[in-house]
Amino acid sequence: MRFAFVFSMMVFMALSVTATQAWGQQELRRELDRVYSDWRASLETKSLGNWQRATAAHRQMSIRNLIVSQQQAFPSAMFAVPMKPPETALLRFVDVKVNGPTASLIYFGKVDLGVADPSEIPDNLLYLNFVKEESGWKFDTTRLVNLEAMPDVRAALKTGGNSAALDNPELLPTGVVPPVAKPCPMPDRIGVLQVESFGYQTDANVNGFDVASVTDNAEEHIIIGGLRDGVNPLKLQIKQVPLPPEAPKDAERILRISAIILTGEQQRPVIEVFDWTPQAAVADGPQDLVIHVSRITMRQR
Repeated sequence: MRFAFVFSMMVFMALSVTATQAWGQQELRRELDRVYSDWRASLETKSLGNWQRATAAHRQMSIRNLIVSQQQAFPSAMFAVPMKPPETALLRFVDVKVNGPTASLIYFGKVDLGVADPSEIPDNLLYLNFVKEESGWKFDTTRLVNLEAMPDVRAALKTGGNSAALDNPELLPTGVVPPVAKPCPMPDRIGVLQVESFGYQTDANVNGFDVASVTDNAEEHIIIGGLRDGVNPLKLQIKQVPLPPEAPKDAERILRISAIILTGEQQRPVIEVFDWTPQAAVADGPQDLVIHVSRITMRQR
């Protein structure tokens, strides 16, 4: 009899914990939805004050620096972007994920960004990411996951089910709130760093600003703070990573770094001012290089 009583109490406690967790998730979802709604409204009304109150501090500086690095005015350039933040009321809520001071709301459906005919928009996943600061939850980023290559996932979600794809570590909240970067100056030149990094993880920093972290990919990144006339220190932190299992046995590691200037001129829109390709495999560690911007490096190659 006593065993039956103890067992019943354990079941009751387990159910109570589950109910409390579910209630907590519902409360969190409502709070995050409100924050996103405020953030979305701030863009529609072009209210800088409301946008600052709803947006994570590190993201505010990241957006400001990206705009300034392209020699544009902040915040007017941000409010002029034609793409609109999606309306979640027309989407199906899938889940809320939380990891310490970071969280994500996940939605499924036709995510309308205002750049395509609504009738042609396929069903995809939308992740809304948030961080928690001293004053509460703030909106961070939007991530659209295209399910074209995952028809089984799209079909499962379309019928109201869930999918293991939602637990992809690359999509889950990290648990880490990034630090706030320092503000960059208006650049002399708009610069782009081109990084080919296969078999390496390559982190690049130009003039003291982090620009890119590339692993097994070829990417282009706006140089935060741009390029100034004269000397621009380029610091690389390089680490070898295993080659993909499907890579040929004779596959070689590839590392190439280029820097180009965007001129805005029709006849000569791009000028390459720097190109670095090591002649042998690169050992783990730092590489200190210099991007020179001068009459010599800006000559047509």
